[in-house]
Order: sequence, then structure tokens, then C-alpha cells
Amino acid sequence: MHPELESALGPLLPDLKTPSGVLPTIVDEGWQQYPATASCWLRGPDETATGVFVQTGRPFTEQVVALADQVQEWAVEALWRLGRSASWPACPYHPDRHPLLAGQRAAQAVWTCPVSDVRVSAIGALADVCLRERQIRRPS
Repeated sequence: MHPELESALGPLLPDLKTPSGVLPTIVDEGWQQYPATASCWLRGPDETATGVFVQTGRPFTEQVVALADQVQEWAVEALWRLGRSASWPACPYHPDRHPLLAGQRAAQAVWTCPVSDVRVSAIGALADVCLRERQIRRPS
């Protein structure tokens, strides 16, 4: 796999491992033929695949955010096919209403609530948010 694509995918994989997520099988087979791009396929549990790509030579944070949008589209479709909530990653402030939005803040790739514009998590750190949410909801 192209090193820039592998690097940009890195932070997204832990987020896909969260309880509301789904992990793809990554197929290292380039499909994008445009210059200065690197691509691969994400295959879901039902064997359907979606191509994702990054523009090479771009800043890392920009690559992560662009790839997060594509991975999010894949995850929503994969979760829907599994009969699960397709709101991924789920907004902790508005559960089952909408997914978070990938963006860039202060040179960091982040997930934000699209309603309140509140930064929820760095991309790659959703597991920490899920853990905090479980601890807050746990009866004392």
C-alpha cells in the first residue's frame, strides 16, 4: 500500500473499532488512475467494496480529513447493510440523530458535532470518547 494512504488510514482504523463502528477488510489494489493519488478498496462484511483514495503530496491532516469523509460513507453503508444504526460515528450529544463531521481545527483532524460545531474528538481517539461516555452513564 502506498505509504501516504496507509498513514492517513491509520487514525481511522481505531475509530472504526468503536462499538458503533465496523471494520473493513482493506484490499491493497489501486483503482484510482489520476496522477498524484493513492487508492485501495474497503470491503465490508457482505463483501461489497468501496474505493477510497488520497491525493499524495498533500498535508497529512488534509489527507486524513478527506479520507475520513470517504471512510464514513463506506461505514454508513456497511452498517445499514448489517441492520445497525448507520449514524457513524455517532454524535455523543445527539445519539441516533446524526453522525459526526470530519474537519480540521488547529492543524488537527477532528470529529465535530455538525449541529453545535463542538469538537468531540481527534480522529483516531473516538475510543476515548466512548469510554468516557460509558463511565458517565454507569450507575453509581
